[in-house]
Amino acid sequence: MKKSDMMKDSIRKRLEKYKVESSSQIDDYIEHLVEKICREFEEYENYHPAILGEASGQRLYDLIKKIEPDIMVETGVCNGFSSSVILKAMEENQKGHLYSVDLPVNIDEITTEERTGAVLPPGKRSGWAVPDELRERWTLRVGNTYHELPKIFEEISGKIDIFLHDSDHSYETMMFEFALAWRNLKEDHFLLADNIDFSKAFFHFTEAKELKRYRVADMGMMIKETNG
Repeated sequence: MKKSDMMKDSIRKRLEKYKVESSSQIDDYIEHLVEKICREFEEYENYHPAILGEASGQRLYDLIKKIEPDIMVETGVCNGFSSSVILKAMEENQKGHLYSVDLPVNIDEITTEERTGAVLPPGKRSGWAVPDELRERWTLRVGNTYHELPKIFEEISGKIDIFLHDSDHSYETMMFEFALAWRNLKEDHFLLADNIDFSKAFFHFTEAKELKRYRVADMGMMIKETNG
């Protein structure tokens, strides 16, 4: 068996094992984090707190604990739920760095009732819920993904281990991020996306690449095949 095939087989076995296992280690941390974020939205019933989801958070934590990534990139931070979970796992691994891009919208800045999506509570900044003790492994860029994401990949030396899309879920933005992340992703590593049902982007991209699609809690996931 070729070395590349052995690596692919190893990754797939780890993934299959990961798919049926979940850890309770992170439960209390996630519960506290959700409560912390939701408290800030008690007076704003028209706005949701933009949390990836407790099940997705747990599975994301499990994946990072198993894969032990050196570099991960995510888009879409908002209050910082997913960032906090990622950084918690990296801290426990004692390795890894997270690069994040966010274009925040604050409730204070909204002038119409039409906006009911992901927003920040009054006076808060992107990632405000991330614990101070976890921020050493984190680089946050505030701005449009079309401007900031290419800059991050230019600055990172080498390929990344995991990419997570959770920013604007329009077809155009998802395809842009998938294509850019794919070029900068290590072979046999992982691209994840939340809210894959918001557009056809996830399905079109995997079809074009002839990739198998995985479901990880509420997230979609694809693996970059060797020479893919």
